[in-house]
Amino acid sequence: MGTRSRWLIDKSEATSPTGMVSAMQPHAAEAGAEMLRKGGNAIDAAIATVFAIGVVEPYMSGLGGISFLVYRDASSGETVCLDGSTILPRAMRPELFELLGEDQRSGMYGWRATKDNAAEEGWLTPAVPGMPGMAAEAHRRWGKLSWDEVLAPAIRLAEEGFEVDHYFTSMTAVSYRKLQKVDEARKTFFSADGAPLAPAMGSPGDLLKQPDLARTLRLIARDGVDVIYRGEIGQRIVDDMQRHGGLLTMDDLADFSVQEFAPHQADYRGHQVLGQLRNTGYPTVVEALQLLEGFDIPGMGFQSPEGSHLIAESIRHAFIDRLRYLGDVDLQPIPLQGVVSRAYTDQRRGDIHPTRAMPNAAPGDPWPFDPGQGQMPDRSGNGGDSLTTHMSVIDSDHNMVSLTSTLGALYGSGVVIEGTGIVLNNATMWFDPEPGAVTTVGPGKRVMSAATPVLVLRDGQPFASIGSPGGRRVISAVYQILVNLIDYGMSVQPAISSPRLHSEGPLTEISSRYPAAVIEHLQSIGHQVAVREETLSSSYFARPNGVMIDPETGELRGGAFPYSPSTAVGI
Repeated sequence: MGTRSRWLIDKSEATSPTGMVSAMQPHAAEAGAEMLRKGGNAIDAAIATVFAIGVVEPYMSGLGGISFLVYRDASSGETVCLDGSTILPRAMRPELFELLGEDQRSGMYGWRATKDNAAEEGWLTPAVPGMPGMAAEAHRRWGKLSWDEVLAPAIRLAEEGFEVDHYFTSMTAVSYRKLQKVDEARKTFFSADGAPLAPAMGSPGDLLKQPDLARTLRLIARDGVDVIYRGEIGQRIVDDMQRHGGLLTMDDLADFSVQEFAPHQADYRGHQVLGQLRNTGYPTVVEALQLLEGFDIPGMGFQSPEGSHLIAESIRHAFIDRLRYLGDVDLQPIPLQGVVSRAYTDQRRGDIHPTRAMPNAAPGDPWPFDPGQGQMPDRSGNGGDSLTTHMSVIDSDHNMVSLTSTLGALYGSGVVIEGTGIVLNNATMWFDPEPGAVTTVGPGKRVMSAATPVLVLRDGQPFASIGSPGGRRVISAVYQILVNLIDYGMSVQPAISSPRLHSEGPLTEISSRYPAAVIEHLQSIGHQVAVREETLSSSYFARPNGVMIDPETGELRGGAFPYSPSTAVGI
């Protein structure tokens, strides 16, 4: 029987003895590396990277977005989680959205669709940006270089411009209809004739300059992020929003504060996985790891049919619990401690059949392991698209940062605030527009994201920083990279480049790069298999990156997603 050709793309692993930055775009990774070369630390590098990537990847993140950071300080051994997620405006009400038919669904969670897609894009969808506040707080507490130094690369990229690549063009083209509805977006990201900016195709690519954004960044460098939350830029945001029927007010902006959490630590085969338990994908990664720990995955071997089945079922059972129970603990009691407790996952593991798939498995019951009342309503959807960005940094002292930032959907709300260059998030996409649910849109509610920035220790010593964009697929991607690093002893680039699967519902999606024997085995034991071919424009299994410390040599190793411009830079 004949075969057909397949995409087989990979990247080399970056190495360095003194510092490493991995990010989703080369200009942004270089911005972080520039800070390390200047004597800055991992925080300086991460903050320079997050500001720069908002300039060169405005479709994924930026000043109008949200961020989650996990930082481990090498000298003190302390790990801290900063939550720069967003809160909905005081005026937010479900009555603002006209619901379509019961059978019409939209967005990552499959919420009820709304007229003009008003709950997914446009002027009603933005909430308070959290990224600037989170970045400023991290730099204030742990940064080494000056504030204006870490913003300098982003200002330079916005002012002098950069040549767009194929990825920028394709992301902008996909967002054409959304962006054409907003004058500032159309003027900023398209040519004068209305066409998307073009990459190099035998001649130099188009240059994107963002003078309004450069001026905004200069103000932030000079006066701090209060210009957004209490000052001139905030007033511009509010004025433009109110001209177009938006909801944000100066009081909403001033209400925002960065939340700090102690990390949760999950022990997995001699490694400690650290992350933020609330409002992220981390608890689902922990549950899946603890479910898997009861099986001899290392002994089964990499990509064995039996091991692949157990990995898929661990993901599925953890996701079923996530979609059933998890949400914002400020809205209603939820069993956060229950789903990550050893006693619960030991019991839950009994629901996984070692040789038979369970596409329609039922949720477990974590409440006895975390007493409380009530539970979140079911949520579904399609796992989401890869509309986020991530950066991983380890410096010469082995300070470690894992930072995820997002606008929500591609180009967020599609709203660009006049005179500022700021693309605003579409935070309402994380909420149900239909009245009566715990997750219904409402004043002051904070989002629950699938962002899963994690740090890993090996026997208590710094080992890795891992994260990814990719909607809920982030969770299965980070989980499998951890399995590759810990169970299979891989280095970070092959751990990222290896094919993955995703199984949050009845379907088991699997990369076409898996061995045919594995795919056939999964089908034979009841998996509802969908084979996905990864290409330069697809994102079936998220787009992770990471940095690790070689436990034998101490060398830093950087990994980057092979199918995108993602880049790791060592110094």
